[in-house]
Amino acid sequence: MRGLLFSFLIFLTFLGTAGSAADPDGVWQTEGYGYLFDVRGQEVAIYETTAISCLPSGLIPGALEHLEGEDAEARFGVTIPGFIEADMEIWPLGKDSRRFHRSDTSTFMTAHKLAALPDACKVNTAATAQDTVAVFHESFKIHYPFFAEGRTGWPAPTVDAIATDQELFDYLTGLMAPLEDAHTALVAPSLDAMYFGAEGAGRSAPEESRKAGFEIVDGSYLRSPLAPYCRGMLGYAELVRGVGYLRVSGFTNFSEANTPDANLAAFERALDDFFDPIHGLAGLVIDLRDNAGGSDALALAMARRLTEQEYIAYSKQAYRGGEGGQAWTDETATWVQASDRESFWGPVVVLTGPNSMSAAETFLMALMDRAPEVTRIGDNTRGAFADMLPRILPNGWLFALPNERYLDSAGKSYDRLGIPPHIRVPVFSEEDLAAGRDSALDAALKVLTSDAR
Repeated sequence: MRGLLFSFLIFLTFLGTAGSAADPDGVWQTEGYGYLFDVRGQEVAIYETTAISCLPSGLIPGALEHLEGEDAEARFGVTIPGFIEADMEIWPLGKDSRRFHRSDTSTFMTAHKLAALPDACKVNTAATAQDTVAVFHESFKIHYPFFAEGRTGWPAPTVDAIATDQELFDYLTGLMAPLEDAHTALVAPSLDAMYFGAEGAGRSAPEESRKAGFEIVDGSYLRSPLAPYCRGMLGYAELVRGVGYLRVSGFTNFSEANTPDANLAAFERALDDFFDPIHGLAGLVIDLRDNAGGSDALALAMARRLTEQEYIAYSKQAYRGGEGGQAWTDETATWVQASDRESFWGPVVVLTGPNSMSAAETFLMALMDRAPEVTRIGDNTRGAFADMLPRILPNGWLFALPNERYLDSAGKSYDRLGIPPHIRVPVFSEEDLAAGRDSALDAALKVLTSDAR
């Protein structure tokens, strides 16, 4: 009896230990992302840190909810009104470590438990122009991995002449513009002004050329008018019998609610229709030549419909320029897992160009190890893969920058240079527009009809 009682006490002790290990309460510091999550029961506070600052994040947290029977142990909503609305999941990783996952990305941030909230997070940071510029400089120094070779930031700032918010806005955007990085941004509510790097990037097909090019596609190549899906973000038609044409204008805004769950549900219904066997699909052209990206999760949902085998889509690393030691966090793999819904496993051609960016590029990367091989036709993609890391400045302005790199199965990154095509064809060139043809689509049809024969 004493032995049984002793075993029972050990069992109770084990349960207590297991319960405390699964408790996400505490202060969690991320690797490579500059976040502190302070979790206390249902209350969550988020801070953004550099070596010189600790600021309450612009990412607004909701109440924490404990989960049962799921991989994640807890979650809470996070929002930046007008920009982000998602869940932040907390995944177990041992007693003193966790992984934080924002549901509208494929990013898992490793975090370690601190003894207490740092004192710097308990005081207000001054909000002068000098302080704002200093935090901006430091944030790019520790998070931005794509400065020119040998550089880790900009020269020391000289801000004595900045007297107004407009001058501050001009100074900060003047630093970002030469980067020509589509994933940089600045939002200044006090000026009602915004800057987005995607709008100023030099390597882009002109909008009027893209518009004219798609008019040629619609009028000369499709057997029927393009059928719109997902609020017009997708369009589907046949090129020739058995060869489908799917134009994807982005991986976002697929539903009226425009939430991750609603967008995914609408997308899955559209994909069910596209890949219904009734269409007799023997080949597929996916056109990403005017796709500014969106959600990696939606891009992966589409990749899942194009394979019958599981494989690694890509691996991700975050830059840790200010943390010492290795420059990048450990690789985290993202997988393509075959869907149990209607799918297509036959030959696929993807049309690409400099206006294929962000989630369009991660989708393309997720197809690199697909079998049979996907043929890429067109020009290099933009080379802007990483999620935009949202940051806040002492004066309340928001900005964003990329802090990650995506790697293929060979460990190669295509950031800045873009993913090259197998068959290089100019995107909506002046010669093609004048001749009323689409050379990329002609090449795609040649590939697919040759495969069919």
